[in-house]
Amino acid sequence: MPVRLKKLRRRLAETNLDGLLIGNRENCLYMSGFTGSEGWLLVTRDRAFLCVDFRYVGQAREEAGGWEVVEYRRPFTGTLSQLVVDTGLKTLGFEEEHISYQIYQRLVDKVQGVQWFPVSGLVETLRMRKDATEIESIKRASRLDDLAFEHIIKYLEPGRREKEVALELEFFARRRGGEGASFDIIVASGPRAALPHGVASKKLIQAGEFVIMDFGTIVNGYHSDFTRTVIVGEATAKQTEVYEVVLEAQRAAVAALAPGVTAGEIDALARRVINDRGFGAFFGHGLGHGVGLNIHEGPNLFPGADTVLLPGMLVTIEPGIYIPGWGGVRIEDLLLITETGSEVLHRSTRELIRIQ
Repeated sequence: MPVRLKKLRRRLAETNLDGLLIGNRENCLYMSGFTGSEGWLLVTRDRAFLCVDFRYVGQAREEAGGWEVVEYRRPFTGTLSQLVVDTGLKTLGFEEEHISYQIYQRLVDKVQGVQWFPVSGLVETLRMRKDATEIESIKRASRLDDLAFEHIIKYLEPGRREKEVALELEFFARRRGGEGASFDIIVASGPRAALPHGVASKKLIQAGEFVIMDFGTIVNGYHSDFTRTVIVGEATAKQTEVYEVVLEAQRAAVAALAPGVTAGEIDALARRVINDRGFGAFFGHGLGHGVGLNIHEGPNLFPGADTVLLPGMLVTIEPGIYIPGWGGVRIEDLLLITETGSEVLHRSTRELIRIQ
């Protein structure tokens, strides 16, 4: 955590801020190690405060080594206002997406002589490049995904409900150390496979249908994200064609992923494959996104994105084709950008699996 504080303070100096008020839960966890559900951070050029109520004082002192733990009484703004006065801050940033106008107005009314600046992405930018501990947690989560997929293709058969499959995936990973699912598991079969976020329903899976399974596991608070599409029975010529186009698009993006390339360039490579094969109208989302303490975080891979990819970043590569009324295909893996290229964290085959 001291390294993260040092990096954040460097950002404060670059933006001419004396301090930053952090309210986002994941940012609080990232900076301090505090896992409680409620708390605020105040980071200055030379001090770091973790403000919690009575319920979390002991936990905060145990988890957030090196932080000054301050117990606040409601309203929280009274305690924070006094901290701002005591530390002599003149320019203070606050996370504009995570602090309500009501809280902001109370702080402005209580503290005189301080300039308040809405800021965005100061901590999130730091979070984009993972350290060794974060990478190991996400690798462990990815290994659980692979094991769960290996299990589910033996469990899957015609007549299973999508919800049954989703529960089986989650329970399997939990029994092996996962803390929970990264998000509401997507199991979408037949025409429902045309829904990019087709959360598992009561629908019965039928022979001849594609089944998209998009799931992930949480380990030490860090998420994974993984998708495979399988066919129940034998694939038709069109199903085979669509699957091969998506696979080709993913392979093209994976092969090019490396430091120094922009997120938009990677998206364009996969999108070109799908466009050239005549399915461009059916690929409507970005190619991928970062993963970490949130299931969706930076960097984001979408058309025109100018973020330069750097070692330590983790991104999904997940092209898809979704044809309304017919079905769809998505193939997704997590990749770590390294000094020389990238490493695919998921090891499951990308070839089309036929469930007999």
